[in-house]
Amino acid sequence: MKFYIIAIIIGLALAFLKIYINTTLFRRDAYERTFACPNCGARFNVKWYQMIYKSNSVYTYNAARLKCPACHIKDMCSIVYDEQ
Repeated sequence: MKFYIIAIIIGLALAFLKIYINTTLFRRDAYERTFACPNCGARFNVKWYQMIYKSNSVYTYNAARLKCPACHIKDMCSIVYDEQ
């Protein structure tokens, strides 16, 4: 009987985790953007795992605290909007 209860709890936890990941953590357009370093001006794209827990700052401030691959300084990098 305990096994069934534990299995149900784990199943519900996984279902809620899937909903949470799809709605808040991995917003696809947050990590598909190009960021610019305020120190050296380098433009770079980030991987999906670098945007975990940072997608809210992207939507609020249009910036995220990221480590620049060129100068290796962690700072608030802003989104680059290319003029087309």
